[in-house]
Amino acid sequence: MDCEVIGEFKSVTKRFGSTVALDGLSLKICRGINGLIGPNGAGKTTSIRLSLGLIKANAGKAELFGFDCWRNSLVVRSKVGVLYEKLAFYDHLSGLEQLKLMAKLRGVSDSLVELKTLLRLVELDESAYDRRIGGYSAGMRQRLGLAQALLGSPELVILDEPTSNLDPLNRAKILELIPFLHKEKGVSFLISSHILSELERVCDNFILMNKGKLLRQGTLTQMFDKTMSTKFIVRVQPAESVAALLKAEEYVENLSVVDDSLHVIVKDVGLFKQRLPVLVGQARASLDELKMVESDLEAVFKSAIEEA
Repeated sequence: MDCEVIGEFKSVTKRFGSTVALDGLSLKICRGINGLIGPNGAGKTTSIRLSLGLIKANAGKAELFGFDCWRNSLVVRSKVGVLYEKLAFYDHLSGLEQLKLMAKLRGVSDSLVELKTLLRLVELDESAYDRRIGGYSAGMRQRLGLAQALLGSPELVILDEPTSNLDPLNRAKILELIPFLHKEKGVSFLISSHILSELERVCDNFILMNKGKLLRQGTLTQMFDKTMSTKFIVRVQPAESVAALLKAEEYVENLSVVDDSLHVIVKDVGLFKQRLPVLVGQARASLDELKMVESDLEAVFKSAIEEA
């Protein structure tokens, strides 16, 4: 894959007793917005904990920004912010007081001017700055958590299910913030989420795991290139004569005729595009439209898991 690599796992294995959580996992984290996906038990949470130096690998090596995640964990954590799925705040504190406390613990600036700038950046309403966190809505808590993750201008922010407890409006607003922060502040993200349609909207690169192993990695286009088959809709007249010729082609996996269109699933896209004009000519037909049905991340996810 072609990207600026800021983190890498090299044949990492992690066991908890007899359970193998990571099984020789090798992956790369790119500068940009990365989506970490996989079914429950894939090893996503273990990977996050290991990248933060909270646990030690049994074998292999994990690095972020050129530093060993275990041996140089303090350096790594100084460059990384985290928004956990289950947020924990001191509910008796105000939003500003919470940020001030966390800034002191992280050893970064706790200037009120800078903290308010951060809260404005994540679009937390100014009326909430001095309000007790115990009275915050779920969306407000999520924004405060994101502000907390951005303390000290980290190079990478890890988000664990950042929209799972939010209503549609707040989910949309959080999703808008992520590319904005990347563009305006140069922050890279590693986002673990089960909501694949949301990741598809914001991520540049994807890491697909299952049972502690890497299945696929790359941009959405690169992920599609590795799928077993691709669907096309072909508007052609007469449809039946072209369909008869296509059915005899080895690369055609499935074919159905719907009105005047052929719905064709192929294993080899290049060969299909090369052969189709020839077959249309043989059938003395007219080709009106050729359209590839766009795959989505869910289709890639399902295909990869089934292959595995």
